[in-house]
Amino acid sequence: MSATDTDAVTVRFHRALYAEEAITEAAATFAGLASFTVRADGEHHVVDISAIARDVDGDVVAEFCNFALANTARRLRSGHV
Repeated sequence: MSATDTDAVTVRFHRALYAEEAITEAAATFAGLASFTVRADGEHHVVDISAIARDVDGDVVAEFCNFALANTARRLRSGHV
């Protein structure tokens, strides 16, 4: 994760570990707290996060990442990856 400033962050998820659908589902879930752009870049799913809400408790980016991981695990367990 790299932050160029406090309003934009880029997160890279390795394609071998994260399902794209799980990431886009997490982005849709958190859409009210930030703007998400998901794209492929080699072996990674890259998510550009901007307009991050500052008036919420917790770390929006960290929670988004946790949600993407949980979604991937759920999909693996259910066989939908």
